[in-house]
Amino acid sequence: MIKLYGNNTMPQDYCSQQPLRQAAIIHPGAIGDCVLILPLASFLKKTLGFSLVHLIGRSDYISFYPGRTCVDRVRSMEQIQFHRLFESVNDFTVEEKDRLIVSFADYEHVVSFLGENHEHFEQNLLFIIHCSHAGEVTMLPLTPTASEHAASFYIRRFVESNSLDCPVPQNHAETLIHPFAQDLQEGNDLLQEFGVPDCRICLIHPGSGGKHKCWHLDNFLAIARHLRTKQIVPAFLLGPVELERFSQEDILKIQNTGPIISNIRLEQVLKILFCVDFFLGNDSGIAHLAGAMGKKTIAIFGPTDPANYSPIGPESIAVICPSESFQSPSENAQQQVMDEIDRLLTPKQSQNH
Repeated sequence: MIKLYGNNTMPQDYCSQQPLRQAAIIHPGAIGDCVLILPLASFLKKTLGFSLVHLIGRSDYISFYPGRTCVDRVRSMEQIQFHRLFESVNDFTVEEKDRLIVSFADYEHVVSFLGENHEHFEQNLLFIIHCSHAGEVTMLPLTPTASEHAASFYIRRFVESNSLDCPVPQNHAETLIHPFAQDLQEGNDLLQEFGVPDCRICLIHPGSGGKHKCWHLDNFLAIARHLRTKQIVPAFLLGPVELERFSQEDILKIQNTGPIISNIRLEQVLKILFCVDFFLGNDSGIAHLAGAMGKKTIAIFGPTDPANYSPIGPESIAVICPSESFQSPSENAQQQVMDEIDRLLTPKQSQNH
C-alpha cells in the first residue's frame, strides 16, 4: 500500500533511518509526450513521498531533465531488454544476476506507459521486480480515454489504479523546467551567433512532427510582422523537418521577416528558449517545452484537441484556429492569434508604464 505524506514532508528521523524511496516511469514517447508526464513525476514525489523519480525513455528527448526538472535521473530504453517482457509468461525465464532484474532492483514502484495493452508485459515486469524485492507496477495508457488533459488523466488513472484517497490536480500552472546558470549564458551566445539582436524576442516554430498540425506559413509571417509593431523581434526556429518541408521560396520569405535558427540540437533549443520572452508555434514538442519552462506561449491548434494536449505552464494559451487556416492564409485567424498575443503581453506592458 502506498503511504501518503502531507505537506510534502516526512519526519526527519524517518528520513535518516529509511532508505531512499525510488520510483521509475517508463515512457516511449517523443518530446511533448514526455513533458506531459512531469506533473505525474512531481505527484509521486510531493504527494506520495518518493525521494527519487527516474524516467526511462528515449534519451534524445529527455537527457536534459535531471537538475532542470523533478526527474532525478534518466535512463535510455535501448539499454534495457524490454523486448523480453513481451514474451509469453510461459516462455519467460530469467537467470541469476539477470540484467533485467538488476535494471529494476531499486524501484519500489514502476509506472509504465509501455506495454499497457499487452497481455504478458505487466506480469513479466512484476515477476522481474519481485525477484529482488517487493514492489508495485502501474500500467497507464499513452492516450487519454476521456476529454481530460493528459497530465491530469495520467495522475487520475494512477490514483484510481492504486485506490488512493487524494485529489487529482487539474490546474498545471507551475513552471516545470528550470535553467542552470550556464544555460542562460549559452542561450544568449547562440542567439547572438544567429544574428538575433539583444531585445525582446519571440521564438516562432512554424513546424511540427505532423504536417497536418502545421498552421499555414503565411499566417506565421503575418504574426511576425505584427510583433515588430510591438517592438518584439521574431526569430524562426527551423528543425530538419521544416528545412526539408519548406521550399526555397518559403525559406527566403522567412529570412526577409526575421533571423533563422537552424541545425541545432534539442538541448541547444532548450537554452535558447530560456532566453527568449515569448513563444509561438503549432501543437509540437517545442511548444510543450516552452510552456513548461514558464514562457509566454501560444500554441496553434486545429486538427488536434487542446483539451487533451495543450501545453502546460503558467502562461500557456492554446488557440483553436479554423481548419482552412492550416491550408491557406486566413486574415481572420491571424487576427484571432494577434488578439491573444496582445492580451498575453498587456500585463507586462502595464507594469512597464
